[in-house]
Amino acid sequence: MTKNKLQKSALTCTPDRTTAVRRKGLKIAATVSSLLAFAALFLPNITLLLGEYSVRISGVLLLFANIRFDESRLIVIPVGMRIVLIISVMLILAGIVLLIKKKELIAAGIFFVAFLVGTIESVFVSELLKDASQMNITPVGGSMQFGWMLFLLFAVLASVFSLAVSGLEKSAEMVFRLAATISVGAVGVLMIYMFVSGVPAIAEIGIPDFVFGSKWLPTAEDPQFGILYMILASLIGCTGAILIGVPIGLMTAVFLSEIAPPKIASVLRLSVELLAGIPSVIYGFWGMKVLVPALRVFAVRLGYNSTGSGLAAVILILGIMILPTIIRVAETSLKSVPVAYTEAALALGNTKISTIFSVQIPAARSGILAGVILGVGRAIGETMAVIMVAGNIVQFPGLFSSIRPMTAGIAFEMGYAEVGLHRQALFAIGLVLFIFIMLVNITFSYISGKGVRADAK
Repeated sequence: MTKNKLQKSALTCTPDRTTAVRRKGLKIAATVSSLLAFAALFLPNITLLLGEYSVRISGVLLLFANIRFDESRLIVIPVGMRIVLIISVMLILAGIVLLIKKKELIAAGIFFVAFLVGTIESVFVSELLKDASQMNITPVGGSMQFGWMLFLLFAVLASVFSLAVSGLEKSAEMVFRLAATISVGAVGVLMIYMFVSGVPAIAEIGIPDFVFGSKWLPTAEDPQFGILYMILASLIGCTGAILIGVPIGLMTAVFLSEIAPPKIASVLRLSVELLAGIPSVIYGFWGMKVLVPALRVFAVRLGYNSTGSGLAAVILILGIMILPTIIRVAETSLKSVPVAYTEAALALGNTKISTIFSVQIPAARSGILAGVILGVGRAIGETMAVIMVAGNIVQFPGLFSSIRPMTAGIAFEMGYAEVGLHRQALFAIGLVLFIFIMLVNITFSYISGKGVRADAK
C-alpha cells in the first residue's frame, strides 16, 4: 500500500515538476535572448556609402562617435538616433533586471517596447544621408545592417519567452494591455509629432496671419501663409458631403434593415460593400471624367464660367464616398434595437413607418452618430479624390469655383516644398486639420453620450 501511495504521489507531482522545468527553460531562453539583443548593439548597425568610402557603424559607435569624411567635413550623428539607442539599451537592461526579480510579465512588455523603439533607428538614416548631400558628398547611400536586425529579432524573442514563462492567462492579459497601450500610444505619438512639427511655423507666422490670412503665396519674394480659404473649403466641402450622405445613408440603412425583402437586401448590401472597396483614385478618376464635365455643362447653363472642377464636385464625390460607412454602421445599429420596442409601438397603434422614425431611429441614435463621425473623418481626411476634382486654386470657395481644401494643399505642395518655413507651414496645416477632427469627434461623442444618458433616465 505504501509503495502504491508513493507512486501516486510521484505521478501527481510530475506535472508540477514538468511545469517548473519548462518555466526555468523559458526563463533561460528569455535571458539569453535579451543578452544577445544587447550584444547585437556591438555589431554593425548601419552601412553608409559616402563617396568612394563605405562605412560600417555599430550601435556603440553611433552613441559616442561622429563621422569625419575629411578635415573640413564632419557628419554628426543625429541626437534623435542617439536617444533611441540609449533608450533601447536601458530597456533591454531593465528587462534583464526584471527577469532576475521574477517580474516576467513586465519584462515581456519592456522587451517589446525595446523592439518598437529600435525600429525607429532606421528613420534617421535618411537624415544622415541628407547631411552628407548638403556637404557635397556624392554619391551617398545607406542601409541597416545585420546588427540592427538581430537586435530586433532577439528583443522580440525575449518578449515572447518572457510571456511564455508567465503562463497563458497572464500572457493573454498582458497582450491585451499591450495592444491597448499601443493604440493609445500611437495617438499620443501622432499628437506630439503634429504639435512639435506644426507649432514653430504657427508661432513664426502668427496665429491671426496663418488662420485668418487669405493669401497663400509660399514661394513669393514676400511669402504669405494664410490658410483661411483652405479651412473654409474643407469645412464647406465636409458639411455639404454630410448633408448629402447622412440622409441618403440613413434612409438606405432603414430600407435594408426594415423594409427590403431579403433577396433585394442581400444584393444591395453587396453593392454597398463593393462601393466601400473602391479605391479613392477610382472615385477621383470617375469624378474627373464624368462628374466634372457634367457640372461644367450645368454651370454654363446657369450662367457661370466654370471648368466643372470645384466645390460642387468635391461635395458630390465626398457625399458618395461616405455612404458605405454610414449605411453599414446605421444598419447595424438599427438591427440591434430590441424587438420589444418595435412590438410595443405597433401594439399601441403606430404604423410601421411611424415606428421607424419615432422608436427605432431614436433608440439607435448613438450608433448612427458613430457612423456620422466615421463619415466626417472620411470626408475631411480624403485627399486623392479631392485633388482630382477640386481644381487646386486657393480662393474663396464658390459652388462652381476651383478650391483647395487643407488635405489637398498638403499633398499638392509637400513634394516640392523646400526645407524651412514652407514645409513647416504644411505641417501646421496638418495640425489645424488634426485639431479640427479632434473637435468634431469630441462634439459628436458628447452629443451621443448625452443621448444615451437621457435614454437611461
